[in-house]
Amino acid sequence: MDICITQLGTFGDMILATPIIKVLKHLYPQSKIHFIAGKRNHIVIKYHPLVNKIYVWDKNPIKLTQVLVSLKLKHFDYYIDPKDHFSRESLFLSKIVNAKVKIGLNSSHRKNFHITIPDESQNTNLHFTQRVFQAFKELQINVPADEEIPKPDLYYSDTSKHNLLDFLGKNNLSANQYLVFNISASHPRKTFTQETLKEIFTKCYFPIPVVLCFDKKDKNLAKKLQKLFPTIKLLFSRDILDVFAFVEHSRAAITPDTSIVHIATAYNKPTLAFYSGLNNFFKKFHPNNSNAIVVRARPGDFGIHSIPISSIISSINHFSQQIKVVL
Repeated sequence: MDICITQLGTFGDMILATPIIKVLKHLYPQSKIHFIAGKRNHIVIKYHPLVNKIYVWDKNPIKLTQVLVSLKLKHFDYYIDPKDHFSRESLFLSKIVNAKVKIGLNSSHRKNFHITIPDESQNTNLHFTQRVFQAFKELQINVPADEEIPKPDLYYSDTSKHNLLDFLGKNNLSANQYLVFNISASHPRKTFTQETLKEIFTKCYFPIPVVLCFDKKDKNLAKKLQKLFPTIKLLFSRDILDVFAFVEHSRAAITPDTSIVHIATAYNKPTLAFYSGLNNFFKKFHPNNSNAIVVRARPGDFGIHSIPISSIISSINHFSQQIKVVL
């Protein structure tokens, strides 16, 4: 049986979708699992041993044409798009992909899927992973209860492992003896300001070395912080797979709401996460991790800047005391 799944969203979306892979393979061991994934997020499943093929949705005309031709020539048993809101890509792919059964979100005037799934207005009480599972009911897969949501299932390359070991050696660090502190997010309001970061590293107590994790766009900020606070280590990751390795071998993580929350969940790491004040968003993307502590912004704030600096500092100091003992 050939199953094709579309997941074109963010790194976090793909990370939270990974639990379905193992469940599918357990129920249908002879199945072949294919993904249509984005140019950026496909790397999340690049080394997953149960994924047979990835069609990378690259908008470069030549590469896109190659993918479209490959998809047109392939015939799947099931094509499943778990996205619970309208997108042009989902509409287009639902017409292009050949499958005996197509499962996805139909609109009132477009019925491209044989079986429709609930839309986001019906899913407001469901976590992202639960929403993914809901699209697979036709394959005898149930939506997990809140307390049974499976954690992300992540894999990375030997190169990422070697980069980790090289970094630890050069910085005189050991596994489980450093704290990952992420300073990047998709929007400036979703992470700490430069002034807040300066206050954090001036006033907070950290029982173990801090390794800053950051996107390329925040490289200069990270360097400024290290210049002000020389004990900080900088992680210049090549890609998100390097981050998988660094988080897996860390003691704990501090981060605004980004994919790192869910990477830490995959490895059951103690996590201090700073979230917006949007309740529906929090329900959809809250950390599925009993070791996570969440600090939230004021109701309605789509970022974290309404969290008082005193609350940020006190929560970090409290968290630092909790992770002081080797786990």
